[in-house]
Amino acid sequence: MAAVLKKRALAEYNKSFQDGPPTKKLHLVKKPLIGSSAAAFVGLLEKCKSSDEALQLLLRISDCLQFQESDVEEAIKKLSEHFQSEEDSVVRVKILWLFCDIGLECPGANLNNLIDETIHLIKNETSHKVIAQGMATLIKLGNKLTDDKILMMRLVSVAKDNLKDTSHQVKCRCLQLISELYPIYPESERTTDMSAEANAIVKLLADYSNAEDARVRCESFQSLLTLDERGQTLSAELYDNVCPALSDDYEIVREVALKLVWLLGNKYPENLTTLQDGETTMRLVDDAFIRICSAVNDLCMQVRALACTLLGTTRGVSDRFLLQTLDKQLMSNMKKKRTAHERGAELVRSGAWASGRRWADDAPGQLVEQDDVQLLPGGAAGAFVHGLEDELMEVRTAAVDAVCQLSMENPVFATTSLDFLVDMFNDEIEDVRLRAIDSLTRISHHIVLREDQLETILGALEDYSMDVREGLHRMLGSCTVASKTCLEMCIDKILENLKRYPQDKRSTFRCVQQLGSSHATLVLPLTARLLAIHPFFDMPEPDVDDPAYMCVLILVLNAAQHCTTMLPLFEEHTIKHYTYLRDTMPHLVPYLPIGDAQQSNGERIEPTDDSAVRRFFDSVLQHIDNTTLSTNVRLKMLQSAEEQLNKLSEMEPSVSGAANFTALFARSARMLHEALNSSSGPPVHALQQLTTDCLRLQHQFSGVTDQENACVVQLGLRVCAARLWGAAAAAGAGAATTGAAGLTTPAAPAPAAAAALSAAAALTHHAELADRVLAAAGVEPDPFTIAVFQQLSMNADNKPAALARAIVPLLQAAPLPIIPKPNLNIRMCTASIIEPASDNDTVLRFCAGLVTSVALEAEVCRVREPGALRVRVAYPDRRVHALRPPRDHLRPLDHHHINEDGTQNVRLLTKVLISHGVWTEPCGVDMSVCLAVEEGAGREPAQLVELCRPVRVTVAPKPIKRGI
Repeated sequence: MAAVLKKRALAEYNKSFQDGPPTKKLHLVKKPLIGSSAAAFVGLLEKCKSSDEALQLLLRISDCLQFQESDVEEAIKKLSEHFQSEEDSVVRVKILWLFCDIGLECPGANLNNLIDETIHLIKNETSHKVIAQGMATLIKLGNKLTDDKILMMRLVSVAKDNLKDTSHQVKCRCLQLISELYPIYPESERTTDMSAEANAIVKLLADYSNAEDARVRCESFQSLLTLDERGQTLSAELYDNVCPALSDDYEIVREVALKLVWLLGNKYPENLTTLQDGETTMRLVDDAFIRICSAVNDLCMQVRALACTLLGTTRGVSDRFLLQTLDKQLMSNMKKKRTAHERGAELVRSGAWASGRRWADDAPGQLVEQDDVQLLPGGAAGAFVHGLEDELMEVRTAAVDAVCQLSMENPVFATTSLDFLVDMFNDEIEDVRLRAIDSLTRISHHIVLREDQLETILGALEDYSMDVREGLHRMLGSCTVASKTCLEMCIDKILENLKRYPQDKRSTFRCVQQLGSSHATLVLPLTARLLAIHPFFDMPEPDVDDPAYMCVLILVLNAAQHCTTMLPLFEEHTIKHYTYLRDTMPHLVPYLPIGDAQQSNGERIEPTDDSAVRRFFDSVLQHIDNTTLSTNVRLKMLQSAEEQLNKLSEMEPSVSGAANFTALFARSARMLHEALNSSSGPPVHALQQLTTDCLRLQHQFSGVTDQENACVVQLGLRVCAARLWGAAAAAGAGAATTGAAGLTTPAAPAPAAAAALSAAAALTHHAELADRVLAAAGVEPDPFTIAVFQQLSMNADNKPAALARAIVPLLQAAPLPIIPKPNLNIRMCTASIIEPASDNDTVLRFCAGLVTSVALEAEVCRVREPGALRVRVAYPDRRVHALRPPRDHLRPLDHHHINEDGTQNVRLLTKVLISHGVWTEPCGVDMSVCLAVEEGAGREPAQLVELCRPVRVTVAPKPIKRGI
């Protein structure tokens, strides 16, 4: 029965009925496409008297490209006829362009016919531009029919025939067509003839690398790269043909040749290649690496940046060449060195006469070719040094990334490159400094920082950029220092920098936490100095709220976790401070067997087992859904369950999401029942709170199953019905008051009537949403939901008063909603505002009417859509503004950025702009982080779901002083 009612409701949602005299209606009919503008314009081509008119007509056809399927063939035929009679090449180019657009965008177009027509039209064409456009059309149309191997071979044959053209445009298009459309078979299906034919195609493309035009040479190399991407195996013999292109006069050729050299070097690393002397052999990957290193000194910035990028992705390079990139000493251009005995023996074999006073003193010298003489020999010598010292930021950034990538796989190279990366901390560009810091963080497991390197690193802590300072904190926390002196110097500089930048407190805490955990043996001899422990005198007790002392405590306590020798050194106040920090910052302070933990025999509190939590949930909710109990008893049980679940969320953070979700659902069910049974109808404030709670249940929790979401949506449907009841009652009372006062103006009760209409629209929208959710979850709707579907289908006009009169009895007779079963995988989105502090008494004074900014720092955990975050600003006069922070103000947290359920943890760093008129005295402005929720059809502004308690900032706008 429920399914039948639901089906009926869906079928009759959009029916409308109208009472009263019939009115005149407009009947809108969509015109058929037979007389569409594009087809009409094609028919007008025959009447064009000049090429300019034809071109303008073709442009209009391109703008409104709409054809009926039956008109496509006729339009192509007319365009082809006009092509053959047209003398202007520009018009013919546009017609071929239209062929491509018709084939890709118009339904019913026959691509094979278009390809045949294009081939026929360009067969006897003499214009280079028209032929090039024809080949471009064939490429785009052919990419839609790649499964037709015969057609592809035909297109390749057409491209081969047009390769003889003298225009570079035609040659480039033909090479592109061959590389993109030549059919490539899998290795298992290739025969000998197929392999021979494929090798011939590769040789054909490679032959054009010697063309006169640089654009053709570039397209030749690019075509080879395209073939490789599609799965065609390139031979290692191409390497010798590509290497000369690295010294081409045009940078576009050098750039593509670099990619091909890198590709062949990585594909055939162990192949041997012979150097210029004809004797020395070298691994292909080493030779490719050296040639790419030479491109780091190229005149073009793009080539230099590409060379640095390719160096970082080259694998299997010998260590001697890899390390040579960090040394500027000149090399012998990889020539084989001969001993003096070998050189003397060669002179004896030459037969030259000598005086005998000196061995071969007048023998003729060896003939040296002009190309073999280089003032600055190339090769790998100092390639990364040149890249890191380049004048352009793009090259330096690429060089830093390449050094990082190579260091992650080679510990020796990582140790050698450490000094160069540290020097990049002083770069003038912030992005380069950040790349260097992140690179050093990623290779931290390979390196140990010395004292001289730490001086440069710690000097960068004074940087004005918060990103650089926090990056340095992450880097210092992940690195290893060499000695106790280095650690002491690091701690002193961090504490000194904390006084200068107190806003870095949280990242500093995480830094010293990691430092203490990884340097326990070095922290031990520093414990007495750091904690100010004297062997004879009692030192004054430090202030536990001092950020510097908190840093020291976090460092020492994390080191004590791995070095229990320092536990007896702790004084009584240190143990008390440990207990305080363990309670307030458990994620920064580990468990130690001291203080209260030692008195309980060192038993560590283990997290509660899931089975125990599930049993607790079941015991709390076991009798709530028992319909045999009275409603009052179930309401008391709901209130008791809410209190117990709230306590559970405070005691067990791991299940706080599930506890808060169930407690919020129980509170909403209880409040809804109380509001419906109110003597004067549902209170407005109760309905507002219920609406907010339903939005929280829908959008603030992640990991909710479809069944639980169905329960939430049905609860929201009841809240929407209650809102309609309240709005209709208010509209009826307003109409009655207006009639009693004798007012005849129909606009008097307009606000109440508008609210009633809005509530009816919200109910309809929510009913549609509930239907979709229930159908997707496969859940049978409850009796109230079925009744609402039925009423909406019968009252299709959705008049608020009539709809409310039909739904109120259903609401009052509906039983309490079913509480969903506990799901421990539910997580709750929360936010915590770090700055401004809640106990800040500073008064912000500014001129009235102008704008002042308040720095806001907040951490938001488990948010599904960071773009939906808003900053809510509430003024004392009840004005509320929702500010959208810019995208770059939302940064990922440096720990646990992406959660297992796909939600994100972000950090909000922004400036909140505040402005107001003159106030007589300072007042508080509340700021909070909220989630914008789009509800309804989008006509109303997005509602806000608060993720944290608001923080109050005291503001005093003062009047502007006029005059001198």
